[in-house]
Amino acid sequence: MSPKIVRVSWLIGRRMLSEVSPVALLCKEVGVRWLLLWDGYVYGPSPGFTETLDLLIEMLKPRSFLDLFCGSGAFSKLAYRRGVRRITCVDRFAEAARRNLRGLGVEVVEADALSYRPGDRFDLVAADPPEELIDEVLGRLHLIRRITGRAAVLWLGPYHRSGKRVRSLQVEGWSG
Repeated sequence: MSPKIVRVSWLIGRRMLSEVSPVALLCKEVGVRWLLLWDGYVYGPSPGFTETLDLLIEMLKPRSFLDLFCGSGAFSKLAYRRGVRRITCVDRFAEAARRNLRGLGVEVVEADALSYRPGDRFDLVAADPPEELIDEVLGRLHLIRRITGRAAVLWLGPYHRSGKRVRSLQVEGWSG
């Protein structure tokens, strides 16, 4: 089963999303009009991850950005708006990203982000996997490390379930 690609305005009109919800506000700010709807769940940019990414882009001024598990392409659009010009986003269901990023010169790759192997490195890599794939992504950190030029941001799940994952990254030397 595949997700449906729906307009943010449609979600708000159907009261599946409040117009003042963090996801709706982020979509408005970044210029995202299409999101994924899967089994009644709206997949959109999360506020904490978006803010972290925005601050990293501001601090690092990366020239290249890889957005794994890009979903709507919101993070890629944020990177584009902040001046990053070589952007690649990857997702198994890339249609929402394709629609949101049309005409910007962003490379949209429809592929499994866990299997994607770019030929070069990116200054900044972001991975925002579905919660059920986080442990599998952590098992492939060596691959993310190979393609990361300066920094990587990885969503580890809700705070109350991420402690063990954070400790494993500290042991591997990935966090400060």
